[in-house]
Amino acid sequence: METRAALTRVRQGDIGYVSLWVPDLPKAEDFYTAVLGWRLNRGSSDESRLVQGVHPSHGLMSLAGGNAYLRELGLRAVLDRPTLFLCFAVDDVEAAVERVRAAGGEAVAPKRQPHGYVADCVDDQGTAFAMYEPVSGYDERPPVNGLNQGDVSYVTMHAVDSGKARAFYGSVLGWRFEAGTISEGWQVPDIAPMAGMAGGATANVTMPMYRVDDVRSAVERVRAAGGTATDPVQHPYGWTSDCVDDQGAAFYLGQH
Repeated sequence: METRAALTRVRQGDIGYVSLWVPDLPKAEDFYTAVLGWRLNRGSSDESRLVQGVHPSHGLMSLAGGNAYLRELGLRAVLDRPTLFLCFAVDDVEAAVERVRAAGGEAVAPKRQPHGYVADCVDDQGTAFAMYEPVSGYDERPPVNGLNQGDVSYVTMHAVDSGKARAFYGSVLGWRFEAGTISEGWQVPDIAPMAGMAGGATANVTMPMYRVDDVRSAVERVRAAGGTATDPVQHPYGWTSDCVDDQGAAFYLGQH
């Protein structure tokens, strides 16, 4: 029988940290504060921010700052559009780095950070991501579907070639894929927060779904802040709206 610690500790393949990379950092601060009620602090540089009190840990990064960071690491990835950067938990980051390289991606040597042993990587289609081997105090598993307004409740990876993407992340993280309800759509079972993959995209972009208490009110806040949002649609798992912020970053709202 699993102990409580075993049930709540982050598992390999879970998404332990995300960062929304955007063209204009101050504009993004204003937009998401207005829509989701986020509280933000300065991050590790002037080009980054940390969102307080959300699950999983969440940052904001300017595209210019993020691309400069990737260049400093020598990684061949250039992000030219808003996207959600993902950091995955792994049991052994050095072994995971070898799997990234064997699968056709790039990875720098892991570095010790306060929250774990971290390696920055690029997959075989040019998508930047990171992996971390957590340390005690930073190893709590994020909620599967978010808990509070502003949490990430679902992540969708849109891939140009979903077959390659599934092979890569299956090899590196041990992800399994189950057919979803739409063509070229797959669910990734048993990870937190919940995630899926969609194929046939024109560019590799990752989109978050943010949990909200009242989706209709949140839709009005998106529109008032200069973004666009569809009228909410009811599904068996709750209400959703497809949104785009005032800088072109696509995301979803979900009331569960």
